[in-house]
Amino acid sequence: MNSDYFSYTASLFDRSRVEEKSEALKGIRVLDLSHMIFGPKAADVLAEHGAEVVKVEVPYQGDYWRSATYWGKYWKHSNPMWHFINHSKYFVGIDVKYPKGKELILKLAEQSDIVIENFASGTVEAWGIGYTQTRAINPKIIYASLSTYGQTGPFRFFPGWDLLAQGTSGVISITGYPDTEYFFKVPDFFGDFYPGFFAAMLIMMALNHREKTGEGQYLDVCQAEILMRSLFHFTYSSVTGQELGRTGNHDPTTSPSGIFKTSDGGFVALSVGTDEQFKAICVEMSREDLADDGRYAKALNRLDPTHADELNDIVAQWVATMTLESARRLRENCRFPFSVVEDDVTISKDEWRRERGSVVEFDDTMYGKLVMAGSAAMMSETPGRIKWLTRPLGYHNRYIFKTRLGLSEEEIRELEKERVVGYWDYRVGQRPPVYYKIEEDKIFNYGDKGDVQ
Repeated sequence: MNSDYFSYTASLFDRSRVEEKSEALKGIRVLDLSHMIFGPKAADVLAEHGAEVVKVEVPYQGDYWRSATYWGKYWKHSNPMWHFINHSKYFVGIDVKYPKGKELILKLAEQSDIVIENFASGTVEAWGIGYTQTRAINPKIIYASLSTYGQTGPFRFFPGWDLLAQGTSGVISITGYPDTEYFFKVPDFFGDFYPGFFAAMLIMMALNHREKTGEGQYLDVCQAEILMRSLFHFTYSSVTGQELGRTGNHDPTTSPSGIFKTSDGGFVALSVGTDEQFKAICVEMSREDLADDGRYAKALNRLDPTHADELNDIVAQWVATMTLESARRLRENCRFPFSVVEDDVTISKDEWRRERGSVVEFDDTMYGKLVMAGSAAMMSETPGRIKWLTRPLGYHNRYIFKTRLGLSEEEIRELEKERVVGYWDYRVGQRPPVYYKIEEDKIFNYGDKGDVQ
């Protein structure tokens, strides 16, 4: 293989040049009315690629996820996961319960290209800031309603959540091992994050359609249906009349395959697909005889459940003789699919991921350094980026109200007195870090104590 190709790709994706390049969604305005994880993550993907995302929260309350660290730990008076979901956005506090608050939100929607919400079906419509009200003032709007069960059908009013979406979609039913009654939730809000990325993709499709036709549209983004798209089991059942069943940690299309424990308590994953790969692992295990055994020599024979179990037992005994470190060394030169099972600690420190930019140590002006996931898409000309971490509730009020809505300082102060707009209370997750001098912040005090330089 021509080594010049790798020099070329290295120059294309040089991380040191990211800030010099343009952003794919620069100039696109997004109004983020969503909360918790599903909706905010969809908006976050757009912000990461240059969209101007304004997140609206209720003053003195905010998005509940600001304070909801499920492990009960905070960082500089903030929820670390909140930064992961909501970086690079503008944060304003507007109370929709007041007519003037609804009016402000609709003015922002009128200036936006995209609106995202994920409240219970029909809620934003009842508040007067739904699709019909927004479309009346902005016919080209792309309005995405994200929910667990969708905007139509008999389940539309049911409460939704990550776990419920995983259950309804069928995802949970295929977890665990055969012949047991134990199922497992896919952890850490997979049912929110995966649909969130999917929702961003659907929004981009609608944006592309509008670019060609000038037409906006309404998106009914159903969390449970998106998760269902990761399964093919119901298609298999429809043509065979059989259940595909659960496969535990084994890949039913390759053998041997699975997750195996090392002598020092680590784990490795391997999945041997071709006969050539099988010969290679047999050499590595010093079991060349297996490659000549009629039960295992050909891939189809290795898929026989009995033969697959026998091979997995042999592999388990072999992996149990190695350490995690020796497994890492083996990965560098082996000729079959093999990897160490990494965890969050090793991933955050991994040099390969940092070199590629999938893990970045971002240095924020308010919070300092925080290790974050970088953009999921490596784009040579328009790479995604983190512009800032999250900010306190209402931090961008003056900046957005003055630059986008043309409000004067006096008008903003009057809205504050009426509690139509507002900021944080002293709860963790809402307020700035105690060491931060918010009174000297030029964005927070935009146009009051000095404009941004």
